[in-house]
Amino acid sequence: MDIYSSLVVIHILGTILGVGGATFIEIFLTKSLRDGKVDATEGGFLKITFIIVRIGLVLSLFSGIGFLLLYKFSDQAFRIYNPVLWAKLSIIAVIIINALLLQAHKISLYWGSSLSLVSWYFAFIIGALSQGPFIFYSYTDIIIPYILSMIVGAFVLERIRIFFKKTTQ
Repeated sequence: MDIYSSLVVIHILGTILGVGGATFIEIFLTKSLRDGKVDATEGGFLKITFIIVRIGLVLSLFSGIGFLLLYKFSDQAFRIYNPVLWAKLSIIAVIIINALLLQAHKISLYWGSSLSLVSWYFAFIIGALSQGPFIFYSYTDIIIPYILSMIVGAFVLERIRIFFKKTTQ
């Protein structure tokens, strides 16, 4: 397997772990917070899932850096100007900063959850769409819907939590 194919496999694996882990964090968190507290078993599931998301983040980050290096050293530097690449780099930066803020308890769960879940899904979606006939013309074509999705995502996640909390009372 050549370097490019290896990077693609690692990048897809990182995305799978990130998207899947972020999804399960939201499921476990919603279930855990129904009674207002996270017990030891629920905390254990969340801890393992956080580790999975971090592994996905590391794989995505290192394979992304690998792509940049490959482009630089294989006379494909023109790819570095692709708006999808810069949008994905921005989204990965948001994921990293959000994870640090959540760890330090400097961001609310309302925004932190939305940033994580929406960012992972958005990175996945723009990566998948950029391989087909869908064309992104500019960075703002991607980032504006991303920001709007975070706002909607925060509202929807909160509504889901409220709904499930009411069903257990």
